[in-house]
Amino acid sequence: MSFTTAARVRRGSRMITFNYYTVLLLLISGILILCFDVRIYAKTGMIKEKKGALITGWLSIALAFLSFCIYYIYEKWFWH
Repeated sequence: MSFTTAARVRRGSRMITFNYYTVLLLLISGILILCFDVRIYAKTGMIKEKKGALITGWLSIALAFLSFCIYYIYEKWFWH
């Protein structure tokens, strides 16, 4: 069984994918980075690391939102 076959399995007219897990992991990791890493780097005065953590956290949240929107559009408009 190839990766695409394992990632998508048809059941009736619906398709099982791992997109919701990916979105959830990206969202949770982004929130945790913003809550903990940024605060730790700010307290210790690590400016470059704080900036990197901010970029990484917001990028993770943005990718989660983008992935969810693209999958939602694909499922509603193109998957019948």
